Amino acid sequence: MSNLAHKPKPEDAELIFRRAELAKLRATLTAREAELDHLRAQLNSFEGRYIRQVGVLYIQLDEWEDRIAQLNNPTPPTETAGAPHLDSEMWVSTAESANNQNPAALDLKALFREVAKRIHPDRARSLHDERQRTHLMSQANAAFLREDAGLLQRMLNGYDPSTNSGDDLTSVAKLKRVLNQIADSQQDILNIDAAIEALTRSEMAQLKTRTTRAALQGRDLLAEHAARVKGSIGIAMRRYELDLVRIRRKQPAFNPAPLLTAERIEP
Repeated sequence: MSNLAHKPKPEDAELIFRRAELAKLRATLTAREAELDHLRAQLNSFEGRYIRQVGVLYIQLDEWEDRIAQLNNPTPPTETAGAPHLDSEMWVSTAESANNQNPAALDLKALFREVAKRIHPDRARSLHDERQRTHLMSQANAAFLREDAGLLQRMLNGYDPSTNSGDDLTSVAKLKRVLNQIADSQQDILNIDAAIEALTRSEMAQLKTRTTRAALQGRDLLAEHAARVKGSIGIAMRRYELDLVRIRRKQPAFNPAPLLTAERIEP
C-alpha cells in the first residue's frame, strides 16, 4: 500500500547520526585550521621583526668574524669572495628563492595543483557536489598553506570526481564513506593539534612569549638583544683593525702562553 510509511533501515538511522558527528568534526577541524593559520601568521610577523632588528646584525657580525679569520688565515679566493653584503630584504628573498627550489616545495605545489584540478567547484555536477567540492577546496588551500602534504594526498586518493556525487549510493555504501571521512577528520585534527603544539614550543614562539612579557614590564627585549650584538660587532671591528695593523707591521700574533707559564713557575 502506497499510504504505508516507509520503515527506516538501521543503517539509515546510523547514517544520520554519523553525518551529524562528521559535521561537528568538520566544524572543529575548521576552527583548528584557523587557529593554526593565526599562530603561523603571528610567528611569521614576529620572525620578520626579529630579522629586521637582530638577524641582520648577526649577519654583519658573522661577516666581521669571517674577515678576522681570513686576515689571520688567508685562503685562496673562492667563487663567493667579494660577494656584496646581504641586507635584510636580500637575505629574506634569498631564503625564499632557495625554498622555492626545494624539491619538497615543488612536490607540494604539484600535489596541490592535482588536487585542485580534481575537486574544483567549477566541475560540479549538482548542487550537493558543488558544496562538497567547495568545502574540500577550502581544506586543500589550508593544507597547502601549512605544507600538509599528507592531507593533500589523502584528499587526492579519497575523492574521485569522475564518480557521481554519491546520491545514488546505497545506505551501506554512504555509511562506509561517512565513517572513512570521520576517521580522516579525526586524524587531521590530531595532526593540526600536533602542529600547533610544535609551533608553540618552537624557539621563535618562546622568544615571542618572552618579548611580550618583557614589554609588559616596559622593556624592549629585541632592542636589548640588538644592542648586545652591536656591541659584539664593535669589538669585532676593533679586533680587525688591531690585527690589520699587526700584520702590516709583520708582528706575530699575541700569545699569552709564556706569561701564564712564567706566573706558574714564580716562587
